Amino acid sequence: MVQELKKTGGDVATTSERNEESISGPVFRPATDIVEKDGVVTLAIDMPGVTPDSVDVSVENRALTVRGVIDAPAPEGYRRIYAEYAPGTFERAFSLPETIDANGIEASHRDGVLTLRLTKSEAAKPKRIEVKAT
Repeated sequence: MVQELKKTGGDVATTSERNEESISGPVFRPATDIVEKDGVVTLAIDMPGVTPDSVDVSVENRALTVRGVIDAPAPEGYRRIYAEYAPGTFERAFSLPETIDANGIEASHRDGVLTLRLTKSEAAKPKRIEVKAT
């Protein structure tokens, strides 16, 4: 008889980093790429298995928090024998500098990647001062 096995990989958060009452299973720290171009900072966050409706993006006290819940059920009619990818939660938090407009954050999800576009506030954008001849 084969026993059901579960194994998780990647970075897993410790219990002190999460709220035990609201999350079950391991908490993964998703890989994130951050790039900047023309006053827009873009975060590409890997969240395989997460659907757009199970993602939560919030900003509180200049802290940007991203959570995504994954459920990895066995295909219908099958019994899971072995799994290296367990159901759990992806979670990551970032400190936002004052230069980012928290109200202008846009989020999109495609092919297991959550993309966040953070625009700089108008006050933080460089300004060109015209010099007039007098």
